[in-house]
Amino acid sequence: MTTHSTLARRELARFPWGIAARGLRAGRATTERIDPLSAVAARPVTRGILALAVALPLLTLLSRGSEVTWLAGFVLATVLVIAIAAIILDRTRAHRSVFSVTWGLLIYLVLGAVLGLAVASTYGANLLLRDDWAPLVAGLVLLSLAPYRPALELATATASLTAVSAILALLQAPFAASPVPLATFAVAGSSSLACLGFASAAYAFSMNSSILTWLEQAWRSAAGTAVEQRGGVARSVQQQRVSLVNRKVVPYLTRIGAAERLTPEDREEARELAQSIRALLVADVQRCWAQSLLDELCSRAPGAAVRGTADDPDDVGRRLTTAQRTLLRAIGMEAVERVEASAIGLRIRATATGVSVRWSLTTPTGGSRAVRVLTPTLHLVRGLTHRSRVDAQAEAVTLEFEYGH
Repeated sequence: MTTHSTLARRELARFPWGIAARGLRAGRATTERIDPLSAVAARPVTRGILALAVALPLLTLLSRGSEVTWLAGFVLATVLVIAIAAIILDRTRAHRSVFSVTWGLLIYLVLGAVLGLAVASTYGANLLLRDDWAPLVAGLVLLSLAPYRPALELATATASLTAVSAILALLQAPFAASPVPLATFAVAGSSSLACLGFASAAYAFSMNSSILTWLEQAWRSAAGTAVEQRGGVARSVQQQRVSLVNRKVVPYLTRIGAAERLTPEDREEARELAQSIRALLVADVQRCWAQSLLDELCSRAPGAAVRGTADDPDDVGRRLTTAQRTLLRAIGMEAVERVEASAIGLRIRATATGVSVRWSLTTPTGGSRAVRVLTPTLHLVRGLTHRSRVDAQAEAVTLEFEYGH
């Protein structure tokens, strides 16, 4: 006999973050993935850090402009810093997919170029032993990436950029006014970058460890609750069928039992009842999970007459994990209750890499307003799915994303 704990373990394995099933580790996780709203809350801090990173080279030019021997190189380094800040702010918007490995590698390579250009722009004139602006900017950029990149990746990038910064500092040693050991130049030229970069990695690891621990405990509790509620769901379905029998079948049988003989009209009514019940049972069997979801959500706004159409011929939605279906339900509820959509379309397909989902919302209030209303939900979508995309038209919104294996 299947025990309650066994059912709970099976249910837990169906949750999307896969803590038990996939062996997710804090060093390889990103806050943007496992807790998207925390990453959203950190975005104002990210803006402030990046603003400081952009301001540093400008302040250096004003305070130590006499040390700049190659102005074009200095300007190019500053432009690259601004480009990095723009990329990070753009890739962390709600309408974008999550920050990918490719974008992370691009930023690290550009930071290396900034370090080289900064040294080249003051080569031969940087006489004092002090912190230069480029390593500090690189450290600030790494710090701003803490909610969006894994701790292990940040630590690796920090170590690599620290080594580059130390080597570049050694190249400037012959021009220094103070005769100090070479190791001192290496430390002075890379310590600010190393401190900020490794602090970013440590923060990401600590934050993600706490989130994963909480998620595992929360989903274990949710899994147990889901198992307990299965009986209630079954009883609810049974009550709906009993209600149907009470409304249509019982009055007919009562009347037939009291009648002395059957009339042709009674026989015709019996055939209609049989066909109606048969059609209902067939519809219940053939109705996909996505259509059942839309029917339930649209029934919550009877006055608005919302139309819900599902396109899931293989009933892929029924095979989704509990939390993946919960996300779809949340999007549907937002569409009905807040976006006030007049028509909702949900398309689900199995792909080689997972499941693709496409929502089509028709709203008389305008697609741009719908996107603003959906922004908190869109942050969840971009964190919990792959390759999300939002397209707003005059009176419609299309949301597409993928669930990976």
